[in-house]
Amino acid sequence: MPAVKILLEITKNLYDHVSAGLPKDDREPYIERLNELLDQRQVAIQNLPLTYSEDEQRMGRLILKMNETIDPLLARQFEEIKHNLSMMKKKKEKNVQYANPYQTLSGDGMYFDKKK
Repeated sequence: MPAVKILLEITKNLYDHVSAGLPKDDREPYIERLNELLDQRQVAIQNLPLTYSEDEQRMGRLILKMNETIDPLLARQFEEIKHNLSMMKKKKEKNVQYANPYQTLSGDGMYFDKKK
């Protein structure tokens, strides 16, 4: 099977996967599949020939058109995951503070009188 056709199939799978959207729950399988497709795609890109036939050029244009949709969707999903991770980190910090409110007291602005 020609390398361009393999790349086209992998790109179609990636396009379908990313277009389905980031699930609200259980994101691990989604991210694992996404990484798998991106790795397969990287290998396929490295195996591309130097010259292309007319049919391969047509497939290449389809790949580029799908990339125009895939790239912004991936960027948006990456930002959403990054935002969720920062929110989880903040929640974790707040939970720790709530569980032990006197653990992180700072001495700034306070005067301790040692005289009795």
